[in-house]
Amino acid sequence: MRRKETYMQTQGVLQHFYDNEVEKRRLKYLLLLEDFFQASKDKLADDFRMSFQKICQQLKQQQTLQQKGPIAHITFSMLRTELLESNPHYLVEATDEEWFFDIHPLLTTYDAGWAHHFLEQYIEELSLYSKTFMGAITQADIDRIRLQDAKHFHQYVISLARYALPDIIRCPEYLALDRDVAVEIRVGEFMDMNEVVYSEDFSAKDSEEIKAWLDEQLEEEYPYEVFSHLNLAGGRYEGLDIRYAFFHKANLTNCHMRECLLIGTSFRESQLMDTDLSFSTIYETDFSNSQLQGANFQQVQGASGLLDRQKWEIPGYLPVRFTGANLEGANFELANLRGASFMGANVRNTNFAGANLEMAIFSKEAQEYVKLDPFQAASVIWK
Repeated sequence: MRRKETYMQTQGVLQHFYDNEVEKRRLKYLLLLEDFFQASKDKLADDFRMSFQKICQQLKQQQTLQQKGPIAHITFSMLRTELLESNPHYLVEATDEEWFFDIHPLLTTYDAGWAHHFLEQYIEELSLYSKTFMGAITQADIDRIRLQDAKHFHQYVISLARYALPDIIRCPEYLALDRDVAVEIRVGEFMDMNEVVYSEDFSAKDSEEIKAWLDEQLEEEYPYEVFSHLNLAGGRYEGLDIRYAFFHKANLTNCHMRECLLIGTSFRESQLMDTDLSFSTIYETDFSNSQLQGANFQQVQGASGLLDRQKWEIPGYLPVRFTGANLEGANFELANLRGASFMGANVRNTNFAGANLEMAIFSKEAQEYVKLDPFQAASVIWK
Protein backbone atom coordinates (compact mmCIF):
# COMPACT_ATOMS: atom_id res chain seq x y z
CA MET A 1 0.00 0.00 0.00
CA ARG A 2 2.81 2.37 0.89
CA ARG A 3 4.53 1.57 -2.44
CA LYS A 4 1.33 2.50 -4.30
CA GLU A 5 1.07 5.80 -2.39
CA THR A 6 4.70 6.59 -3.18
CA TYR A 7 4.09 5.85 -6.86
CA MET A 8 1.02 8.10 -6.89
CA GLN A 9 2.96 10.89 -5.22
CA THR A 10 5.77 10.56 -7.76
CA GLN A 11 3.28 10.68 -10.63
CA GLY A 12 1.73 13.78 -9.10
CA VAL A 13 5.12 15.48 -8.89
CA LEU A 14 5.85 14.52 -12.50
CA GLN A 15 2.53 15.90 -13.69
CA HIS A 16 3.14 19.14 -11.80
CA PHE A 17 6.60 19.35 -13.38
CA TYR A 18 5.20 18.84 -16.89
CA ASP A 19 2.31 21.27 -16.46
CA ASN A 20 4.12 24.08 -14.70
CA GLU A 21 7.77 23.87 -15.69
CA VAL A 22 8.25 21.89 -18.90
CA GLU A 23 5.72 23.69 -21.08
CA LYS A 24 6.82 27.23 -20.27
CA ARG A 25 10.51 26.39 -20.67
CA ARG A 26 9.88 24.58 -23.95
CA LEU A 27 8.04 27.66 -25.24
CA LYS A 28 10.90 29.90 -24.10
CA TYR A 29 13.53 28.01 -26.07
CA LEU A 30 11.35 27.44 -29.13
CA LEU A 31 10.77 31.20 -29.32
CA LEU A 32 14.51 31.78 -29.00
CA LEU A 33 15.09 29.30 -31.85
CA GLU A 34 12.32 30.94 -33.89
CA ASP A 35 13.92 34.38 -33.59
CA PHE A 36 17.38 33.00 -34.37
CA PHE A 37 16.11 31.07 -37.38
CA GLN A 38 14.18 33.96 -38.91
CA ALA A 39 17.13 36.33 -38.44
CA SER A 40 19.80 33.87 -39.62
CA LYS A 41 18.03 31.78 -42.26
CA ASP A 42 20.12 33.09 -45.16
CA LYS A 43 23.40 32.28 -43.39
CA LEU A 44 22.01 28.88 -42.38
CA ALA A 45 20.93 28.30 -45.99
CA ASP A 46 24.48 29.04 -47.16
CA ASP A 47 25.85 26.49 -44.69
CA PHE A 48 23.24 23.95 -45.81
CA ARG A 49 24.25 24.59 -49.42
CA MET A 50 27.90 23.82 -48.68
CA SER A 51 26.95 20.61 -46.90
CA PHE A 52 24.66 19.59 -49.76
CA GLN A 53 27.33 20.33 -52.37
CA LYS A 54 29.77 18.03 -50.55
CA ILE A 55 27.14 15.28 -50.56
CA CYS A 56 26.68 15.75 -54.31
CA GLN A 57 30.44 15.67 -54.89
CA GLN A 58 30.70 12.37 -53.01
CA LEU A 59 27.83 10.98 -55.03
CA LYS A 60 29.37 12.08 -58.33
CA GLN A 61 32.63 10.43 -57.36
CA GLN A 62 30.81 7.16 -56.69
CA GLN A 63 28.94 7.44 -59.98
CA THR A 64 32.17 8.12 -61.88
CA LEU A 65 33.57 4.91 -60.37
CA GLN A 66 30.31 3.15 -61.31
CA GLN A 67 29.63 2.39 -57.66
CA LYS A 68 26.31 4.24 -57.65
CA GLY A 69 23.43 4.37 -60.12
CA PRO A 70 21.01 7.25 -60.76
CA ILE A 71 19.99 9.03 -57.57
CA ALA A 72 16.29 8.88 -56.63
CA HIS A 73 16.25 9.75 -52.91
CA ILE A 74 18.29 11.90 -50.55
CA THR A 75 17.06 11.60 -46.97
CA PHE A 76 18.14 13.58 -43.89
CA SER A 77 17.25 11.72 -40.70
CA MET A 78 17.32 12.82 -37.08
CA LEU A 79 18.76 10.07 -34.88
CA ARG A 80 17.15 9.94 -31.44
CA THR A 81 19.82 7.63 -30.07
CA GLU A 82 22.44 10.23 -30.97
CA LEU A 83 20.42 13.01 -29.33
CA LEU A 84 20.71 11.20 -26.01
CA GLU A 85 24.47 11.68 -26.42
CA SER A 86 23.95 15.36 -27.33
CA ASN A 87 25.05 14.61 -30.89
CA PRO A 88 23.07 16.78 -33.35
CA HIS A 89 24.32 15.10 -36.53
CA TYR A 90 21.67 13.83 -38.93
CA LEU A 91 22.22 10.73 -41.03
CA VAL A 92 22.16 11.52 -44.76
CA GLU A 93 21.35 8.64 -47.10
CA ALA A 94 21.51 8.94 -50.88
CA THR A 95 19.91 6.00 -52.64
CA ASP A 96 18.68 4.81 -56.00
CA GLU A 97 15.08 3.92 -56.85
CA GLU A 98 15.23 1.04 -54.37
CA TRP A 99 15.38 3.62 -51.56
CA PHE A 100 15.85 1.78 -48.24
CA PHE A 101 16.60 -1.44 -50.12
CA ASP A 102 19.54 0.10 -51.95
CA ILE A 103 22.42 -2.18 -50.92
CA HIS A 104 25.07 0.51 -51.55
CA PRO A 105 23.69 3.80 -50.22
CA LEU A 106 25.91 6.81 -49.73
CA LEU A 107 26.00 7.46 -46.00
CA THR A 108 27.19 10.74 -44.55
CA THR A 109 26.06 13.31 -41.97
CA TYR A 110 24.66 16.82 -41.66
CA ASP A 111 25.37 18.92 -38.57
CA ALA A 112 22.08 20.39 -37.26
CA GLY A 113 23.71 21.79 -34.13
CA TRP A 114 22.34 25.26 -34.90
CA ALA A 115 18.82 23.97 -34.08
CA HIS A 116 19.54 21.38 -31.44
CA HIS A 117 21.72 23.81 -29.49
CA PHE A 118 18.45 25.29 -28.25
CA LEU A 119 17.16 21.83 -27.34
CA GLU A 120 20.31 21.25 -25.30
CA GLN A 121 19.90 24.56 -23.46
CA TYR A 122 16.27 23.73 -22.73
CA ILE A 123 17.11 20.27 -21.39
CA GLU A 124 20.01 21.62 -19.32
CA GLU A 125 17.71 24.18 -17.67
CA LEU A 126 15.08 21.51 -16.99
CA SER A 127 17.69 19.17 -15.57
CA LEU A 128 19.01 21.80 -13.17
CA TYR A 129 15.54 22.76 -12.03
CA SER A 130 14.51 19.11 -11.59
CA LYS A 131 17.05 18.74 -8.79
CA THR A 132 14.86 20.92 -6.56
CA PHE A 133 12.31 18.07 -6.52
CA MET A 134 14.55 15.98 -4.22
CA GLY A 135 15.03 13.04 -6.58
CA ALA A 136 11.39 12.74 -7.66
CA ILE A 137 12.43 13.73 -11.21
CA THR A 138 15.00 11.24 -12.52
CA GLN A 139 17.49 11.42 -15.39
CA ALA A 140 15.29 8.93 -17.20
CA ASP A 141 12.42 11.42 -16.96
CA ILE A 142 14.62 14.18 -18.40
CA ASP A 143 15.80 11.90 -21.23
CA ARG A 144 12.18 11.04 -22.01
CA ILE A 145 11.35 14.74 -22.30
CA ARG A 146 14.36 15.27 -24.55
CA LEU A 147 13.20 12.54 -26.93
CA GLN A 148 9.58 13.67 -26.87
CA ASP A 149 10.34 17.34 -27.49
CA ALA A 150 13.16 16.93 -30.00
CA LYS A 151 10.55 16.78 -32.76
CA HIS A 152 9.65 20.45 -32.18
CA PHE A 153 13.24 21.66 -32.65
CA HIS A 154 13.64 19.25 -35.57
CA GLN A 155 10.85 21.11 -37.40
CA TYR A 156 13.26 23.98 -37.98
CA VAL A 157 15.61 21.70 -39.92
CA ILE A 158 12.68 20.87 -42.20
CA SER A 159 11.90 24.58 -42.59
CA LEU A 160 15.52 25.36 -43.46
CA ALA A 161 15.62 22.63 -46.11
CA ARG A 162 12.41 23.95 -47.69
CA TYR A 163 13.83 27.46 -47.69
CA ALA A 164 17.28 26.59 -49.05
CA LEU A 165 16.70 23.83 -51.60
CA PRO A 166 14.89 25.75 -54.38
CA ASP A 167 18.13 27.64 -55.02
CA ILE A 168 20.52 24.83 -54.08
CA ILE A 169 19.20 22.36 -56.65
CA ARG A 170 20.48 24.68 -59.39
CA CYS A 171 24.07 24.30 -58.19
CA PRO A 172 26.50 22.59 -60.62
CA GLU A 173 27.23 19.77 -58.19
CA TYR A 174 23.59 18.66 -58.12
CA LEU A 175 22.98 19.17 -61.83
CA ALA A 176 26.05 17.06 -62.65
CA LEU A 177 24.57 14.02 -60.91
CA ASP A 178 23.08 11.12 -62.80
CA ARG A 179 19.52 11.38 -61.49
CA ASP A 180 16.51 9.14 -61.82
CA VAL A 181 13.46 10.39 -63.68
CA ALA A 182 12.00 11.30 -60.27
CA VAL A 183 13.98 12.55 -57.28
CA GLU A 184 12.77 13.23 -53.75
CA ILE A 185 14.70 14.98 -50.99
CA ARG A 186 13.23 14.29 -47.57
CA VAL A 187 13.83 15.29 -43.95
CA GLY A 188 12.52 13.24 -41.04
CA GLU A 189 13.38 10.71 -38.39
CA PHE A 190 15.38 7.57 -39.00
CA MET A 191 13.11 4.72 -40.19
CA ASP A 192 10.11 6.84 -39.25
CA MET A 193 8.02 9.72 -40.57
CA ASN A 194 9.69 12.10 -43.01
CA GLU A 195 8.55 14.94 -45.26
CA VAL A 196 9.25 15.77 -48.88
CA VAL A 197 11.12 19.09 -48.98
CA TYR A 198 11.96 19.00 -52.68
CA SER A 199 10.73 16.84 -55.53
CA GLU A 200 11.22 16.66 -59.28
CA ASP A 201 9.58 14.30 -61.75
CA PHE A 202 10.42 14.29 -65.44
CA SER A 203 8.27 11.29 -66.33
CA ALA A 204 5.83 11.83 -69.19
CA LYS A 205 2.49 13.18 -68.00
CA ASP A 206 -0.57 14.11 -70.01
CA SER A 207 -1.73 17.64 -69.16
CA GLU A 208 -5.36 16.87 -69.98
CA GLU A 209 -5.35 13.81 -67.73
CA ILE A 210 -3.87 15.83 -64.88
CA LYS A 211 -6.47 18.59 -65.41
CA ALA A 212 -9.25 16.00 -65.28
CA TRP A 213 -7.74 14.56 -62.09
CA LEU A 214 -7.63 17.99 -60.46
CA ASP A 215 -11.21 18.64 -61.59
CA GLU A 216 -12.30 15.67 -59.44
CA GLN A 217 -11.62 17.82 -56.34
CA LEU A 218 -10.29 14.84 -54.37
CA GLU A 219 -9.29 15.17 -50.72
CA GLU A 220 -5.69 14.58 -49.60
CA GLU A 221 -4.57 13.55 -53.09
CA TYR A 222 -2.70 16.62 -54.33
CA PRO A 223 -0.30 17.80 -51.58
CA TYR A 224 3.39 17.16 -52.39
CA GLU A 225 2.56 16.16 -55.99
CA VAL A 226 4.69 17.30 -58.94
CA PHE A 227 2.86 19.25 -61.65
CA SER A 228 5.93 20.81 -63.23
CA HIS A 229 6.14 21.58 -66.96
CA LEU A 230 2.41 20.92 -67.47
CA ASN A 231 -0.14 23.01 -69.35
CA LEU A 232 -3.00 23.39 -66.86
CA ALA A 233 -4.29 26.69 -68.22
CA GLY A 234 -7.95 27.59 -67.86
CA GLY A 235 -8.63 25.01 -65.13
CA ARG A 236 -11.18 25.37 -62.36
CA TYR A 237 -9.34 24.41 -59.21
CA GLU A 238 -11.23 26.36 -56.54
CA GLY A 239 -10.77 25.25 -52.95
CA LEU A 240 -8.14 22.61 -53.65
CA ASP A 241 -5.62 21.51 -51.03
CA ILE A 242 -2.34 21.69 -52.99
CA ARG A 243 0.06 22.23 -50.08
CA TYR A 244 3.76 21.76 -50.85
CA ALA A 245 3.06 20.79 -54.46
CA PHE A 246 5.54 21.63 -57.23
CA PHE A 247 4.39 23.60 -60.27
CA HIS A 248 7.81 24.57 -61.67
CA LYS A 249 7.48 26.05 -65.16
CA ALA A 250 3.79 25.15 -65.32
CA ASN A 251 1.19 27.03 -67.35
CA LEU A 252 -1.65 28.07 -65.04
CA THR A 253 -2.83 31.04 -67.07
CA ASN A 254 -6.41 32.17 -66.48
CA CYS A 255 -7.10 29.50 -63.84
CA HIS A 256 -9.74 29.68 -61.11
CA MET A 257 -7.91 29.03 -57.82
CA ARG A 258 -9.96 30.92 -55.26
CA GLU A 259 -9.78 29.71 -51.66
CA CYS A 260 -7.04 27.18 -52.34
CA LEU A 261 -4.72 25.88 -49.64
CA LEU A 262 -1.29 26.65 -51.09
CA ILE A 263 1.00 26.51 -48.05
CA GLY A 264 4.57 25.94 -49.26
CA THR A 265 3.51 25.41 -52.88
CA SER A 266 6.15 26.23 -55.50
CA PHE A 267 5.13 28.08 -58.67
CA ARG A 268 8.70 29.02 -59.65
CA GLU A 269 9.06 30.22 -63.24
CA SER A 270 5.40 29.51 -63.95
CA GLN A 271 2.73 31.38 -65.88
CA LEU A 272 -0.27 32.57 -63.86
CA MET A 273 -1.43 35.54 -65.92
CA ASP A 274 -4.99 36.58 -65.02
CA THR A 275 -5.31 33.67 -62.58
CA ASP A 276 -7.67 34.17 -59.63
CA LEU A 277 -6.01 33.17 -56.34
CA SER A 278 -8.17 35.42 -54.17
CA PHE A 279 -8.92 34.38 -50.59
CA SER A 280 -6.32 31.58 -50.81
CA THR A 281 -3.89 30.62 -48.04
CA ILE A 282 -0.40 31.20 -49.45
CA TYR A 283 1.98 30.98 -46.46
CA GLU A 284 5.51 30.16 -47.69
CA THR A 285 4.36 29.99 -51.33
CA ASP A 286 7.08 30.61 -53.92
CA PHE A 287 6.18 32.64 -57.04
CA SER A 288 9.79 33.53 -57.89
CA ASN A 289 10.41 34.55 -61.51
CA SER A 290 6.81 33.81 -62.47
CA GLN A 291 4.54 35.68 -64.87
CA LEU A 292 1.67 37.03 -62.74
CA GLN A 293 0.35 39.92 -64.80
CA GLY A 294 -3.25 40.63 -63.87
CA ALA A 295 -3.37 37.86 -61.23
CA ASN A 296 -5.85 38.34 -58.39
CA PHE A 297 -4.44 37.96 -54.86
CA GLN A 298 -7.25 39.81 -53.12
CA GLN A 299 -7.38 39.03 -49.38
CA VAL A 300 -4.87 36.17 -49.53
CA GLN A 301 -3.29 35.16 -46.22
CA GLY A 302 0.48 34.82 -46.34
CA ALA A 303 2.10 36.65 -43.43
CA SER A 304 5.53 35.41 -42.36
CA GLY A 305 6.46 34.51 -38.79
CA LEU A 306 4.48 33.00 -35.93
CA LEU A 307 0.75 33.54 -35.83
CA ASP A 308 0.73 33.58 -32.01
CA ARG A 309 3.80 33.93 -29.78
CA GLN A 310 1.82 32.89 -26.69
CA LYS A 311 1.81 29.31 -27.89
CA TRP A 312 4.02 27.41 -30.31
CA GLU A 313 2.52 24.89 -32.71
CA ILE A 314 4.83 24.96 -35.75
CA PRO A 315 7.79 27.12 -36.83
CA GLY A 316 6.91 30.60 -38.01
CA TYR A 317 6.08 30.78 -41.69
CA LEU A 318 8.80 31.73 -44.14
CA PRO A 319 8.17 34.79 -46.32
CA VAL A 320 6.08 34.43 -49.48
CA ARG A 321 8.43 34.91 -52.43
CA PHE A 322 7.62 37.08 -55.45
CA THR A 323 11.32 37.56 -56.20
CA GLY A 324 11.84 38.51 -59.85
CA ALA A 325 8.15 38.00 -60.67
CA ASN A 326 6.16 40.10 -63.12
CA LEU A 327 3.25 41.50 -61.09
CA GLU A 328 2.17 44.27 -63.42
CA GLY A 329 -1.53 44.88 -62.95
CA ALA A 330 -1.87 42.25 -60.20
CA ASN A 331 -4.38 42.86 -57.39
CA PHE A 332 -3.27 42.51 -53.74
CA GLU A 333 -6.15 44.43 -52.18
CA LEU A 334 -6.40 43.66 -48.43
CA ALA A 335 -3.80 40.88 -48.72
CA ASN A 336 -1.82 39.93 -45.61
CA LEU A 337 1.77 39.65 -46.82
CA ARG A 338 3.89 40.67 -43.85
CA GLY A 339 7.54 39.98 -44.66
CA ALA A 340 6.98 38.96 -48.31
CA SER A 341 9.84 39.40 -50.76
CA PHE A 342 9.23 41.52 -53.88
CA MET A 343 12.93 41.90 -54.69
CA GLY A 344 13.43 42.43 -58.40
CA ALA A 345 9.70 42.14 -59.06
CA ASN A 346 7.85 44.29 -61.59
CA VAL A 347 5.18 46.02 -59.48
CA ARG A 348 4.05 48.65 -61.98
CA ASN A 349 0.33 49.31 -61.71
CA THR A 350 0.06 46.70 -58.95
CA ASN A 351 -2.83 47.27 -56.55
CA PHE A 352 -1.73 47.10 -52.89
CA ALA A 353 -4.75 48.95 -51.47
CA GLY A 354 -5.19 48.05 -47.79
CA ALA A 355 -2.58 45.28 -47.93
CA ASN A 356 -0.44 44.46 -44.89
CA LEU A 357 3.12 44.89 -46.18
CA GLU A 358 4.88 45.26 -42.84
CA MET A 359 8.56 44.32 -43.29
CA ALA A 360 7.94 43.28 -46.90
CA ILE A 361 11.05 43.73 -49.04
CA PHE A 362 11.05 45.79 -52.25
CA SER A 363 13.86 46.81 -54.58
CA LYS A 364 14.90 50.45 -54.27
CA GLU A 365 14.32 50.80 -58.01
CA ALA A 366 10.61 50.09 -57.50
CA GLN A 367 10.30 53.02 -55.11
CA GLU A 368 9.84 55.37 -58.06
CA TYR A 369 6.70 53.75 -59.42
CA VAL A 370 5.11 51.36 -56.89
CA LYS A 371 1.93 52.82 -55.40
CA LEU A 372 1.89 52.47 -51.61
CA ASP A 373 0.05 54.54 -49.04
CA PRO A 374 2.20 56.47 -46.51
CA PHE A 375 1.85 53.81 -43.81
CA GLN A 376 2.81 51.01 -46.21
CA ALA A 377 5.77 52.96 -47.58
CA ALA A 378 7.08 53.50 -44.06
CA SER A 379 6.65 49.87 -43.01
CA VAL A 380 8.35 48.13 -45.96
CA ILE A 381 12.08 47.52 -46.40
CA TRP A 382 13.80 49.01 -49.45
CA LYS A 383 16.89 47.12 -50.64
